[in-house]
Amino acid sequence: MTLGAQGAQVPHDALTVRELLGQEAMRGARLIAGADGLGRLIRRLNVMSVPNIVGWTKRDEFLLTTGYPLPRDPAGFSRLVGQLAANGLAGLGVKLDEYLSEVPATVIGVADRAGFPIVLIPHTAPLDDVLSQAFETIVNRQAAALAKTQEIQDAFIGIALTGGGLAKLVEGLAVILPGAQVVICDTTGSPLAATGELDRLDEMGFRQGSGPVDTARLIGGVHEDAASGIRWAVEVIRAGTMRHGFVLAIGGPPGLPSVAGPAVQQAALVAALEITRHLAVLAAEQQFASNALHDLVTSTPANVTDAVARAASFRWDLQRPVAVLVARPGDGPEPAGATARRRESAVVRSVELWTSAIRARDPHAAVAGFATELVAVVGAANDDPVALARKVQADMTGTTRQVYSVGVSQVSARPEEIPRLYEEARAALQIGRRLSGNGAVTGFGGLGLYRLISSVGRTELQAFIHDTLGPVLDLPEPARADMLRTLEVFFDTRFNIAESARLLHYHYNTMRYRVSKLERLLGEFAGDAQAALRIGVALQILRMYEISGDASRNLA
Repeated sequence: MTLGAQGAQVPHDALTVRELLGQEAMRGARLIAGADGLGRLIRRLNVMSVPNIVGWTKRDEFLLTTGYPLPRDPAGFSRLVGQLAANGLAGLGVKLDEYLSEVPATVIGVADRAGFPIVLIPHTAPLDDVLSQAFETIVNRQAAALAKTQEIQDAFIGIALTGGGLAKLVEGLAVILPGAQVVICDTTGSPLAATGELDRLDEMGFRQGSGPVDTARLIGGVHEDAASGIRWAVEVIRAGTMRHGFVLAIGGPPGLPSVAGPAVQQAALVAALEITRHLAVLAAEQQFASNALHDLVTSTPANVTDAVARAASFRWDLQRPVAVLVARPGDGPEPAGATARRRESAVVRSVELWTSAIRARDPHAAVAGFATELVAVVGAANDDPVALARKVQADMTGTTRQVYSVGVSQVSARPEEIPRLYEEARAALQIGRRLSGNGAVTGFGGLGLYRLISSVGRTELQAFIHDTLGPVLDLPEPARADMLRTLEVFFDTRFNIAESARLLHYHYNTMRYRVSKLERLLGEFAGDAQAALRIGVALQILRMYEISGDASRNLA
């Protein structure tokens, strides 16, 4: 069943026109127009005593009158009904008398088109009885709602004070709303806590399969689907100006009681406290873990033993074959309206999800978040770390709807080599993103030549590049960049002048001239395998350092 974005609002502190017609004081009353408006809410009643009553009326008010103050001409009466409907009144109750023997057909037509109920009240029904009985019903409902609200508030405060968490909160809300499916989800629609299976969400179109809840349907209030009669209540979890998610309750076979609105509101308040408290504790824990892991992966060989010892307090098992994973979200525009606090909350949430996804597969992994990276040291004795990284990436992307790239190091059984593994994972991440784009999972062991280059010291690489490509790198710009680009394309096409000219949009003779100039600068290489190999490796070194963010001129 597919629901619209929102259904009809369901009252808990009012009565409908339909319910008013069913009261004893309205026995014999007859609806003559506006049947589509029987669900209009009545929160107050008033008696019309003057013709210019419109300015004194209020929304959700049911107006009672005799024929005396009503306009005598059909046009004036129709205009009055239109104005009352536009003001949001619930309806009009008319007692016919010598001044008005019947309601004109034109007035009935206006009321029908506006869905504005007009009810004929029999002479045997005193207006003060109608007023008193309706007022009594409304006041009793409001009093019962207040008492129930206080009871709900006390129950939820007890959960908050005892640290019951979101799981206890949904259980408590389910007790208050018998048979309801209760879900608390974050701002992306990912469930944080729920009662029972979530099949009803699929049936009602709140989500597709096992994906997140469709937040476009989570509009605050209590609603009803006109076709099925199923009711649901939603409230935004808000702390100050920050939104942390939603509380959703979907009515079961008994439906939703009238206190559903106040109940989800109170639940959202407690949920905001629980989430804020959890985020504060989590942020502190993540900071400690982040500091310890940062010390570990950046330690010198002399200090790594101390870092490993500190890591033991977090129950990280590093005395086994391990690999390092480094992840980073894809580049993209920042959401509109993002604030510093929201960004901070999103970072904490991403570290929590990263930690959860890693720990689900390796409970003793060292895992934390740095300023711009998510890092983990995982066991690799039995599992392929690249395969594990792909599973974790799928979890992260599926939950946050954000693309993550992951770099994976080689495996080592020596804790003192963890800093080297960390650098390998970072190199794999950077190179993988450049070569394959966002969302790449790249193992350092599969980098080929890049792997060999990354193991050579920077000074040696600088000397090799200078000795091999110095004459080209010493050219002034833009000739320098232009000739480097020509050289790269010529090598990529395996010295095919025609194909290189096509890719660079040059004339064939222009490309031949450029190749001749390059060979004058660098020596003949097209027919010299050793020279071609040196130049090809130098170009790969330049490309690798371009990927890592270092300017090629600084390597010359």
